[in-house]
Amino acid sequence: MDLITDRPQWFKEALEVEHKSSKVNIDGADIHFLEWGDPQNQSVIMLHGNHAHAHWFQFIGALLSDKYHFVVMSFSGMGESDWRSSYERDTFIEDVWGVVTATKMEKPIVVGHSFGGMVSLVTAGKYSSLMKGLLLVDFIVYPPEESAEWFHGHPKSRPPQIRDQKEDFTKRFRLMPAQECVNQFLIDFIADKSIRETEDGWSWTFDPSTYDTLRIGSDHAEILSNLECPVGFFYGEHTVEFNSRSGVSGMKDLLPEGSPIVALEDSQHHLMLDKPLEFVEELDKFIQFFIEQKAKTSSGPGAVNRKNHIKIIATQSKDANNIKAT
Repeated sequence: MDLITDRPQWFKEALEVEHKSSKVNIDGADIHFLEWGDPQNQSVIMLHGNHAHAHWFQFIGALLSDKYHFVVMSFSGMGESDWRSSYERDTFIEDVWGVVTATKMEKPIVVGHSFGGMVSLVTAGKYSSLMKGLLLVDFIVYPPEESAEWFHGHPKSRPPQIRDQKEDFTKRFRLMPAQECVNQFLIDFIADKSIRETEDGWSWTFDPSTYDTLRIGSDHAEILSNLECPVGFFYGEHTVEFNSRSGVSGMKDLLPEGSPIVALEDSQHHLMLDKPLEFVEELDKFIQFFIEQKAKTSSGPGAVNRKNHIKIIATQSKDANNIKAT
């Protein structure tokens, strides 16, 4: 596999797009977020995965900044946000809604990838009446009998690793779950933002104790069935997070009728890194879908104005700049 190590022009330009880097104090912790666009436009907030951070999605916010008020954030214990003494499910819910409030979002669309998908879902469980839509990205909902506590039984965390050189961490950075990614320039950018300097040396930005007390709950299917906003499902065609065929079939049974389901071709769990431009194009379509829907119809909570599920496969031609959907 030939890695793309040089930053393409579109990525360089995305990093130069004007934006704000801010923090808001939520229950004693300063939460970091990046913000683009006109607050008068539709608001979108995007939530990252396990021990990731806001900069994972920096190029996404930039590329959509002309159309939307776009915010990406780092949960407490991750990225440039403060660490806490302990973390519960409600901790992350209030992190999210605290940023929504601080940025004066009205009826935001909440997008969550992986662990952020779980957080976005439980946030919607509390705030869906105040949301325009919910997009779950490579996060699957299981019925109670199939659900499991992700972190139950894990050994207690160890103190943060400290090393003398920043490069000791950058060269060890890996995607989890493990996968290949041709866009090495994105991996390098994210890795650089995943390391912090301390008084004693260099360390990862995440708090190793994040999951010592966290319980994700077994009520995800119940939450999904009672949402008061439309919901969509976006996943990588070759994700290892779940069996694509059975997972999608199960999601169809749980999602409200008419919920869009999109598979991004030739992508894995970290689909926004595998196919960055295609990801942005499909995300834009989801946002437009949510804007066009009514939050509730006579069909019940979470229903949207479409009769059938749809499945879109995004494909890329040999020309990386020539993107199409079929």
